[in-house]
Amino acid sequence: MKKPGLLEKLIVAYAVFVIVLLGLAVFLVYVSSRLGNVTADIYYLDQHKKEVTNTLISDLISLEETGKQYLLLQRESYKNLIGEREEAITRAWEYLCLEGVCVRQEEIRGVRRGMEIWGSYLARFHSQLADPPMDPGTLETIFRENSKDMDSMVRVVRLVNAGVLKSLDEKIVFLKGLGEQIRLFTWWALGIAATIGLIIPLLIYKSITNDLVSIRTGIKHIAQGDFSYRIPLYSKDDLGMLAESFNVMSLRLKELDNMKSEFISIVSHELKTPLTSMKEAANLLKEGAVGELNEKQMRFISIMEQGINRLLQMIAELLEMSKLESGMVDLKMEAHEVNDVVSGFISEIQHYAEKKGIHIQVSYLPDGFNVLMDRNKIVRVLTNLTHNAIKYSDDGSVVELRINQEDDQLIVEIEDHGKGVPEEDIPLIFEKFYQSKATRGHSGIGLGLAISKSIVDAHGGKIYAKSTVGKGSTFSFTLPVHPHITADRMHG
Repeated sequence: MKKPGLLEKLIVAYAVFVIVLLGLAVFLVYVSSRLGNVTADIYYLDQHKKEVTNTLISDLISLEETGKQYLLLQRESYKNLIGEREEAITRAWEYLCLEGVCVRQEEIRGVRRGMEIWGSYLARFHSQLADPPMDPGTLETIFRENSKDMDSMVRVVRLVNAGVLKSLDEKIVFLKGLGEQIRLFTWWALGIAATIGLIIPLLIYKSITNDLVSIRTGIKHIAQGDFSYRIPLYSKDDLGMLAESFNVMSLRLKELDNMKSEFISIVSHELKTPLTSMKEAANLLKEGAVGELNEKQMRFISIMEQGINRLLQMIAELLEMSKLESGMVDLKMEAHEVNDVVSGFISEIQHYAEKKGIHIQVSYLPDGFNVLMDRNKIVRVLTNLTHNAIKYSDDGSVVELRINQEDDQLIVEIEDHGKGVPEEDIPLIFEKFYQSKATRGHSGIGLGLAISKSIVDAHGGKIYAKSTVGKGSTFSFTLPVHPHITADRMHG
């Protein structure tokens, strides 16, 4: 049976998530619609209706008082106020009579009754205003009749107002319940989504990691140089195809490794030996073994000898790099006093520095102590780094070599004040055959720093660089300090 591929597993997971999200989205759209309708009713209908009824009650009471004052005092200013109140009250009654404003039958009947009372009240009130009576008894009768109609209209308006308040309460309760539903549904949706989000990825992860364990085991074998290992994964999914490609790659690497070993053998036996013979022959010619050489011949012999030395150096670096990579070099780890190792190295390179016009300044540890290392290999690292610092420094400048100890590691820094390395080249300078654009054209094939890194890594340390173009570079490496070694400090 064909095993589902990684793509199919991810599609299933995404499909489940999409279904959950769509369900949540549909519910939220429905709830939002309901919420919007209720909110619109509250804002555009109930709230406005409440304001209209409150204002109408106030205007009716005010109209009654203003009418009494006019009938008693007959001032024209009161008549203007009466006209404004009548217009506002009429608009309010007309609004309440609109379709959809009052929905309950009790309210509708009350508003119709109020409109009838208002009409008859206006007709009578206008006749009273046109011919105001002067007799106190008549005025008292008019005031009593008018107050009776006003009380009837105010009762109708208060009935409508009470209905508005009741509707507002009901909608607020509804909104509260809707909020509770939203919260409950959201928690359920989050719980389901979280459960799916945890379970499905775990199932996919378990399915994938079972295959990745086999692939990772194969990678470890390759990293250890065992190119004959094959990954036992024969499924037809994506990881199975990856394992098959890996096995093909492993076979090819085995072939390339054999070719590399054969090349190293050819270099060591077919190139190194004749080059050594050529170097000896050049030395014999310079010493006059075949007769005295003139100045021009000596110059040509020197040029030839320099070329032979460069080829021998390149071959030596290639051989050393190949041995380090393949793990063929066994480190001779012994305890060595750090200051002594650096001091001996300085005495060896001092002549080269003086020849280049460079002064080497060394900062030793105040108290020397032993560090476990392969002395010759660490001296090789010091030689590579310091040689580069001298080579790329200006005449008359200083190269500083500093030794420090921090906690459980020894730190060695070599700083020059030369041209520096561009920032974009820093991560690459320790790669094989890489040469910074700032140093191209100088001797070497870009293996010195790669060899140094391999040696430091083999010691369990780290190597790194900092540089500023035009100001110089600092190359540093660390070595682990072993307590049982450093406990035996040297005091004389």
